[in-house]
Amino acid sequence: MAARFFLAGDVEAAEEGAFLWSMADLMTLLLVFFVLLYANSINRPEIAAQAPEPERRTVASSMGVDSDLLPEVQPVESIPAEETSAPNPEPPAANLPLTEGEDPVEPLNQEMMNGLKDSFSNDFYVRWDEKQPVFVLGERITFNVGDAILLADAQSALKRIADWIAPQHQYQIIVSGHTDDIAIRTSRFPSNWELSAARAASVAKFLASHGVAPQRLIIQGKSEFHPLVANTSDENRRANRRVEISLLKGRQTSENS
Repeated sequence: MAARFFLAGDVEAAEEGAFLWSMADLMTLLLVFFVLLYANSINRPEIAAQAPEPERRTVASSMGVDSDLLPEVQPVESIPAEETSAPNPEPPAANLPLTEGEDPVEPLNQEMMNGLKDSFSNDFYVRWDEKQPVFVLGERITFNVGDAILLADAQSALKRIADWIAPQHQYQIIVSGHTDDIAIRTSRFPSNWELSAARAASVAKFLASHGVAPQRLIIQGKSEFHPLVANTSDENRRANRRVEISLLKGRQTSENS
């Protein structure tokens, strides 16, 4: 009888332990359930608010919330692909004469600018830098490759530029020479610095000899470091080999000083 009583006690203790473990598992599951329910209640109103009315009601019902209590959120309109994509880079400056009625710079004489239009080409054009004109002369009409002697083809355009800017005393003139990225090494031009500066000097001397006050002229040799386009082809390199004549407003000088 004693042995039988001992075995029954063991069975009862084992059953009690199993019950406690089952209760612990149940409590753990309930805790996980309530955590998930809480997290779901934080995120679901926003989702429900963006859904159409029938869907909002379904979501609200599943959450045990009145659909009228969910916040109203205006739907976000999709943005067309062309508006979100980065804009295409502008093509390199080409022929940019003034158009009819355009007057980007004051007090530039529109009639005189229009008088230059028939000279514009892919090798001679005007671009605008912060609403101030920059005359661009390509190498093809100004210099032979690797040389700084001004060609006759450019002298007609330069003469007309000189006639136009000479009386514009409120502008200082900066003449800058530019090359491509191909190195030069000759006895006269050890590098592109010397070549670009010599070309700028040739243009500045021509302007000075045709009525532009020398004290208004500044010469810059910029070598290959300010390209218009990437030096990735012969055509791009040709576009980068140029001389630019920039007019800076507000730099009036006395021609007698």
